[in-house]
Amino acid sequence: MPGCKKCGIEIAPSFLYRHLSKCAPDTFAELPPHAKYWAPHELVKRGYFNQFPGIQDPLKLKKDVIWEALGEPWIRKSVDTALTTILSSPHKLQGFDHAAFKTRIFISQDVIQPCVYYRKMSQGEWDAVKNLSNPFQGTFNHINTDHYRYWMSSSLRKVSAFGNANATDAEGIIVKITFSQDPLLKFALRLAAHQKPGVQADASKVAVHREGFAEIGNMSTDTDLAEVLGPTRLHHNLGFTSTQAAELNGIKQTFVSL
Repeated sequence: MPGCKKCGIEIAPSFLYRHLSKCAPDTFAELPPHAKYWAPHELVKRGYFNQFPGIQDPLKLKKDVIWEALGEPWIRKSVDTALTTILSSPHKLQGFDHAAFKTRIFISQDVIQPCVYYRKMSQGEWDAVKNLSNPFQGTFNHINTDHYRYWMSSSLRKVSAFGNANATDAEGIIVKITFSQDPLLKFALRLAAHQKPGVQADASKVAVHREGFAEIGNMSTDTDLAEVLGPTRLHHNLGFTSTQAAELNGIKQTFVSL
């Protein structure tokens, strides 16, 4: 696999052109218009990358998955940085679970409908709430534990693949919840990164995390929150407390099983 002469990172041949545009933008800008059609060996011959080695790189699959993710709109900036760090460290790269991350890239690409969320629940929970005027309060009554949060996701793919963070029934019921108002606007002043100190125990906060999506580590800062819920809005999971059950129900439009 050829290596970049500027940063030293080894790159899959199919990503040479993309890497040059990010790593050496000045050099990239000087390339002729037809450069994107150059074969990898031509970029190597012209001196942008080191020669192809003759031995197959055992970490090639891991590197390819990272290069697939870098710069894509569904990967937030902080994760881009973390992936670049992993790519430049053989030790960290060795421990990178590329298969799981590749699956999460697919889930992260799903279309976002601002007023539509999904929740996977057990058959028992569904039976307890399906006929209630306020199914959210019904769940809090059904699952009465300290610091319990009612989690829902903006992504059907995520819910279908992984279920809720606390789900124990893998076969459960997937519920589609449609709101009359975007919940992120309704609860805008109360949103907080789930792993930010104090948030989990603060019933006034609506917790936000990205478990199940293309992430490295947890969401724990205001910067993380801004990257996920900014103008380009990435898929996310929302965790509500019982203090917000009535407000949630007030903007509930439909609550149906799929």
